[in-house]
Amino acid sequence: MLTAGIVALWAPAYACAYGWPLKPFDHQHAIRGAFDDPRDGHSFHFGVDISAADGTPVYAVAPGTVYRYPDAVAVREPDGHEFSYWHVDAIVAEHGDVHTGDLLGYVKPGWGHVHFAEFDGTTYVNPLRPGGLEPYSDTTLPVIESVDVDLGADGFEATVAAYDPPPIAPPFPWNDSRWTPESIRWRLNGGDWHTAFDFTRYYEPSAFGSVYAPGTDQNRPQHPGHYVFWLFRGLQLPPGTYELEVQAQDSAGNTALFRTRMQSR
Repeated sequence: MLTAGIVALWAPAYACAYGWPLKPFDHQHAIRGAFDDPRDGHSFHFGVDISAADGTPVYAVAPGTVYRYPDAVAVREPDGHEFSYWHVDAIVAEHGDVHTGDLLGYVKPGWGHVHFAEFDGTTYVNPLRPGGLEPYSDTTLPVIESVDVDLGADGFEATVAAYDPPPIAPPFPWNDSRWTPESIRWRLNGGDWHTAFDFTRYYEPSAFGSVYAPGTDQNRPQHPGHYVFWLFRGLQLPPGTYELEVQAQDSAGNTALFRTRMQSR
């Protein structure tokens, strides 16, 4: 069955780098939706949405056996490693063999992108990680819009609103789309860093409420997404003044830093 519906725990995967599923293969294309972006229904985006006009040819980035589905075509290698291409009218035969660069089909009318996903045999992995899609370059810095800290009956809780600007703006009406940072971490008074989340892994939908805080909204046409992440909840601190540092990082290693003060009584 198609692995696109599988939810699994994180496992490391560093397959050999591969080219893009659109021509030119050795050219970076615009992406309007990133890995683990929030989706309606409290789900995590399990691939990347590569902008492409309806009818654009889509090609295999690696060889394998074809598995066809109503809205996707997948190419699976003998070890279970699989690439899937969504919103594609497939022209290849079920269980046929394809090679790298073979034509798989065309972007379906009305979609304007191909959802491209990589499954390592255990879980989905981010195609934009080092060792994935190449060429890929990102010099944009993540943006931390705000950090909100509240003291409740159970201790401190904090959220951060942050995003990562795409290195290439997608075409209208998705030109204001935002990506999730790859990771966010925090520390107090220059101490040890604590990772709030790490999007090098694919999260189960049941984790949505522990990663994304209220106020989160996905990208929509002419409406950029708004991503609010939990930093911590129920944090107990002795009386005193604390400096809270929050760092957002993307998959290329670009970082943003935000500092604020907390007062515990």
